[in-house]
Amino acid sequence: MKTALITLGAVLLTGAVHAQGASDPKPGLWESRTLKMTVDGNDVLPQIKAAREQMRKSMANMPPEQRKQMEAAMGGQGGDPTVQRVCISAEMIKNEWAAAPRPEGANCDKPRINRSGNRSSFEMSCKQGGGTITSKGETVVAGDQITTKVESVTTEGKGKRVMVMENQMKFIGSDCGGVKPFDQTEARAAKKK
Repeated sequence: MKTALITLGAVLLTGAVHAQGASDPKPGLWESRTLKMTVDGNDVLPQIKAAREQMRKSMANMPPEQRKQMEAAMGGQGGDPTVQRVCISAEMIKNEWAAAPRPEGANCDKPRINRSGNRSSFEMSCKQGGGTITSKGETVVAGDQITTKVESVTTEGKGKRVMVMENQMKFIGSDCGGVKPFDQTEARAAKKK
């Protein structure tokens, strides 16, 4: 499930970055909020929030140095697990394929994108670990806000898992501060080598 969640997050960002045309997203810092996430029809957001709360309680009892290490491992995301800040670079907006994040170790086809005004529909297929992940969705760019809806189907062996996710991004500012652009994160940089 972790791989599928990473894939969905990547696909949501892919959709946001690919939503070019009449209303290009701005390069800079964006706040991304997951509004809906279901796995095989079951809402998983309450489970994700409960797990984060349990982790926060466990971390409160850790020695300061160990707590600092855990926070660093979590990417500094201590609050709401459905909200994170992402940096979108001008290069990501300009170069669609370079901006298309893929799950670690996956072999993905180039996303297929259809645009109409500020709406983009997209499809992407990846092979990973003997399985296939296919995703399709729609992104709408409206000024300082991007809304993306994605359905992702993971097929491994005889099993199939359907995830549906809705995400909304809000522009924070042109300075990303300490947040690296998504295409320059450690996992992406290692994959390019």
